[in-house]
Amino acid sequence: MEQQLQQSNKLCEMYREQCISLEEQLCRQREENEVTQRLFKDRGEKLNHRLKLVQGRYNDLERRRNLEVEGFKTDVKMLRRKLKDLEKQLFKLVAVNFNDDDRDLEILREVRNTAKRSHGVSADLRTLKAKIYELENDLRQL
Repeated sequence: MEQQLQQSNKLCEMYREQCISLEEQLCRQREENEVTQRLFKDRGEKLNHRLKLVQGRYNDLERRRNLEVEGFKTDVKMLRRKLKDLEKQLFKLVAVNFNDDDRDLEILREVRNTAKRSHGVSADLRTLKAKIYELENDLRQL
């Protein structure tokens, strides 16, 4: 009987030690779990904050691009209007003063000047159009 009592006491003590070690291991696992949860929570909050910043920047860039496109379109309309006005003036000069010899030289000069201006306006239109396409491509790449 005593031997059984000693064996049962040994088993009881062994089970207590196992229980204590398992409880300690459980506590460590819980602490590690809490640390990991806090770490992921912090990372998630940082990523959300960064996402909001990037979205804000994107929205600002989109607004800016829209305003620039609108400005370019306005510039193109204005330059086209100027080109039409120059063509009308040239036509009036040619139609009214067709018979005068001195006027012919003046008309030719005016034609040359108008042609230079129209080429300049055309170049400006091409430049603005290229900028619009470039902005649209930049936006697509975002």
